[in-house]
Amino acid sequence: MLGVDIPEPRGGHLSAAVPPGVPGASEEPPHGPGQVSDRIWTPPNIISMGRIALIPVFAVSVAVWDRPGLALILLAVLGASDWLDGKIARLFDMRSKLGAKLDPIADRILITVVPLVFAFAGHVPWWVVFVLLVRDATLVVSLVVYRRRGIVPEVIYLGKAASFALMWSFPLLLAAAANVWFDDPFRLLGEAALYWGVGLYLWSGLVYLGRAVQIARLTPAVPLKIVDEQLK
Repeated sequence: MLGVDIPEPRGGHLSAAVPPGVPGASEEPPHGPGQVSDRIWTPPNIISMGRIALIPVFAVSVAVWDRPGLALILLAVLGASDWLDGKIARLFDMRSKLGAKLDPIADRILITVVPLVFAFAGHVPWWVVFVLLVRDATLVVSLVVYRRRGIVPEVIYLGKAASFALMWSFPLLLAAAANVWFDDPFRLLGEAALYWGVGLYLWSGLVYLGRAVQIARLTPAVPLKIVDEQLK
């Protein structure tokens, strides 16, 4: 989240401090084929950079130009590029340290910007933006708890379902605003996906927060100096 690099346990040293049965703590980091490189100008990284550069254009097309049709096309391009960079990185073994940070940073920027510009343009109520930002801020605080204990947080499918619903709600609302075919059904589907997504987003945020509180109570904090030494 927000490009925060959470250290992975090395050799069981840090993860050994986690009591058994604590949910949300991954004791063994996943290992995949290939090596993570230090290269910058790889095709997946260039796609991620392009996605970040395209986000302001999308925001202006919604909030300033009032061009929902253009914004819908740009949002489709942004969504496709999010899938494409990861696919290329995995398929051609082009994973890099920069790419591991760029991709979540681009996602976080997009997820933050989209509700803001939609609220500014009157497509969604402002309270939706407030709820989403408060939930994300809560997750950032919980990441500090994980980092201080050298634990990799486990992603839950509830959060993925919330993001999926939200990411479908915005193009549906744009399609309704652009009068694409039948605008009323698109608007109803978009609003339904939006409010379901907000509810699931809040629910998953409470789950993450509860796990962080439980880990903070049961697991002693590790000095950051020791955490950083494990990464060397």
